[in-house]
Amino acid sequence: MSDNIERFIRDNREGFDSQIPGSQNWSAIEKQIGISKAPARILPMTILRWSAAAAIFIGILATGLYLFNQSSAPSNKSLAKDPVVEQIDPQYAKMVAQFSSLIEEKQSELKSLEKDNPELFKQFAGDIKKLDSTYQVLRNTLPANPNKEQLLEAMISNLQMQISLLNQQLQIIQQVKRPKTEKI
Repeated sequence: MSDNIERFIRDNREGFDSQIPGSQNWSAIEKQIGISKAPARILPMTILRWSAAAAIFIGILATGLYLFNQSSAPSNKSLAKDPVVEQIDPQYAKMVAQFSSLIEEKQSELKSLEKDNPELFKQFAGDIKKLDSTYQVLRNTLPANPNKEQLLEAMISNLQMQISLLNQQLQIIQQVKRPKTEKI
């Protein structure tokens, strides 16, 4: 009998191969056998696109914050100690760095005057240049001078005069601007 079935299948094989069972049949067979397939995770492309966009946005934001913090942080260049003075006396070098930083701040405040009143700014800048050139002469003679402490005190005194002059100049600017803003 098995020979008859085998011959029947061989003769009609093309008819059997044309029939494909549906997916419902396969799932019923799997349930009967006990085979369970873990569902495959498929992420839609929109989730991947949004994730990539979020990663790029966070990267740009982090870079922007880093650059902003770098530009708004006080620069170490303005607080850099003068190597010539540092070699002679570190205490004086610290004072020189602080005074120089303060002078830079006041000069940047003074820069705002340049647009409004260029001739007054030019006069103020000339006064500061005179004091600064005196300071540079003192600084340049420092290494060769035998009386270094007295010369360092003269340099500190010069920086203090520059700060005082800048404060006076800023007060003058305030007085010049005041009549424009006040109405009589």
